Amino acid sequence: MSGKNEISIEKDEALQPVPNNQRQHWITPAMIFGGLEFTIPVLMVGATLAGSFGLGKIFLLLIIALFGIQWIGNTLQGYMGAKTGRSSSVIARTSFGAMQARFIVGLTIFVVSLGWWAVQTSVAGNAISVMLGIDYTQQWGLWAIITVVAGLLFAIPSIIGYNSMKWTDYIAVPAGLLLIGGGIYFALKNTGWETIANWSPEPSMGILAAISLIIGANVSQWVIASDYTRYAKPTIKDNVLIPAGIVLVGFPLFIVGAVMSVGVGDADIVNVMMNLGFPVWGFFILWFATWTSQLVNNYSMGLALSNMLNVNSNKGRALLTLAGTFIAIIVALAGILDYFMDFLYLTALIYPAVAGIMMVDFFLIRKRTWQDNSGWNWMATIALAAGTALGYVTQYVVTFGLPAVQSLIASGVVYYAAMKIKAKIAPDQFTGTAANDYELEADVK
Repeated sequence: MSGKNEISIEKDEALQPVPNNQRQHWITPAMIFGGLEFTIPVLMVGATLAGSFGLGKIFLLLIIALFGIQWIGNTLQGYMGAKTGRSSSVIARTSFGAMQARFIVGLTIFVVSLGWWAVQTSVAGNAISVMLGIDYTQQWGLWAIITVVAGLLFAIPSIIGYNSMKWTDYIAVPAGLLLIGGGIYFALKNTGWETIANWSPEPSMGILAAISLIIGANVSQWVIASDYTRYAKPTIKDNVLIPAGIVLVGFPLFIVGAVMSVGVGDADIVNVMMNLGFPVWGFFILWFATWTSQLVNNYSMGLALSNMLNVNSNKGRALLTLAGTFIAIIVALAGILDYFMDFLYLTALIYPAVAGIMMVDFFLIRKRTWQDNSGWNWMATIALAAGTALGYVTQYVVTFGLPAVQSLIASGVVYYAAMKIKAKIAPDQFTGTAANDYELEADVK
């Protein structure tokens, strides 16, 4: 492929920066982000919220979580990718060190992206089974075959590379819009607007827990956004606009998940669709809509694995993405869907801690620059442990606030303080600008 605005598939390398002449209009990564948000877990979270809140409260919760919190995190991480032209696991080499970025950050991104992919592949297998008249709860063998085939089809564009993903989203996003329209139509037809509008269940979760659940469905983007914005222009305006793809698609999709589940009493979106009487084409469109987010998860999984194994070539990235796909299919067949909510909360603890360190390092310590630091930065390790621990305690031990946000802030604060102390006592390649700041202060005094 050629042309001023096209990305050459052969040059879709995992470790090298994307050249400025291959950067694209902000709409392209925004479209990919919009495709990312067409995800089954978003519908399932919307359905879960409907078990505790009416539509008015869900609307308000989404405004706070998506516009007030999610957009900011996506903008900061997205700008880092556009500014450096590098993927998230490579950017992490500056703050964590190359070795730690490969084996801690890279592994985290790989495992969580793999988990999300496996969850959605499992649900897609359920949906296609229903479409074909197969009872996926009883006929495991047929369900497994369908799930494997669906998973491989999901993976093909992300194995080929970024450019293939872009064109897939142009096809699949309209399919997602049809799913939204169909969901609203069948909900109104079967449940009725009066029931939906007056829905006011007894809450089984608090407001902060609900906001945390919404953030948990999207929190991975606070780290992996760079994988896609590295193809965007490094301007503040573009990177503020790009998260619109997430928010403007996610907002109605959460609402549709809630609307569809009113009166059904089930968060399993396949069961909800069955109870609403969706025709065969509805389950086919569900697969198409899921395809978009699967591409992103699979692509990030391959990039993270490439960084872990220090593989830079497009061919190497493609082969590692394929290998990760096979592992993810095995996980899907093992039944990860049964542990979906626990998995969602887990990602909401680990990712924000990583993001907090990367953001503080890039904007406050490194002054918006990137360098490939070798070794292992123990200050980042300490901050990662502190942020994750605080998130865990406030999520599971003493429930308080918004664990994901608190985890991000805590890791960032601990990292900044630890790096300042290190810059005074034992400056090295990691302290960078921080060490220079202290030298300047000493000269002034």
